[in-house]
Amino acid sequence: MAGPFQPTVRCVQCVLAAFALLLASCQSVLVHEARSPFSHIQIRDWSGQRAMFFIGEDGAATLETLIDLRQPHRLQHRYSHTMMAGLLYGPDPRAVLLVGLGGGAIVRFLNHEYPRTRIDVVEIDPVVVTLAREYFGTVPGARTRIFTEDAVEYVRRTDERYDLILVDAHLAQGAETSATGLPRRLAAQAFLAHLRERLTPGGVAVFNLVDGQDTRAGIALIRGTFMAVDVYQSSPGNVIAVALTGGGRPPDNELRERAQALDRDADRGFSFEHLLDEREN
Repeated sequence: MAGPFQPTVRCVQCVLAAFALLLASCQSVLVHEARSPFSHIQIRDWSGQRAMFFIGEDGAATLETLIDLRQPHRLQHRYSHTMMAGLLYGPDPRAVLLVGLGGGAIVRFLNHEYPRTRIDVVEIDPVVVTLAREYFGTVPGARTRIFTEDAVEYVRRTDERYDLILVDAHLAQGAETSATGLPRRLAAQAFLAHLRERLTPGGVAVFNLVDGQDTRAGIALIRGTFMAVDVYQSSPGNVIAVALTGGGRPPDNELRERAQALDRDADRGFSFEHLLDEREN
């Protein structure tokens, strides 16, 4: 039975196909290719950028990670910018959990912007962990741990608490995933409940969803688990849900003031204040 996060991805596939053709026209170079128990993976370079693709059984390429090799700490994906809206609801997190590694673009960003923050990453695919290290420079550090295991089991067993949890986990399509590669076990009420329990009081969970006919059902499931949820329309094909554990959402003027302060603080390649314009009313 399909989980509530399973969307229709026809329009998304068109966008990704067009992007893949663009890469080909720019003479991208295949740097490495690997197969794991979970995915067929390609690493490609072009014009100073490096990408990780998951290749489906039909040969379609899904872009998982994109970095600028000259500035690997700057997020390149529009959806990843929008996921950072979670920082407006819980500023200056002391501990962050990232579910899903990919090449580690979000890890590189957080390491750069919040060097004193503890970051735990859970990635089920050991090949992805290896490729992230060898080709994207994403490595454990004094305040960064990478766990190679099932996120469902991790959040069930751990006693750690986090101020911010980012869920950005997709695999190649298969029997255990939705049509977009979201593991079905991550689209379950039990997993969401465990995530909520891993958050500190006032903590924030952010979910990267693929837009489609069942996305609203997925958002409803999140709303049924958390005290408040804000929804952001990101790049074509992506919806970001920001879920709060308690205390209600901050007033709009407070969110905007926090966004403006972050924008004044540094040039990160995107505007936090502009992210607020993507929020649904």
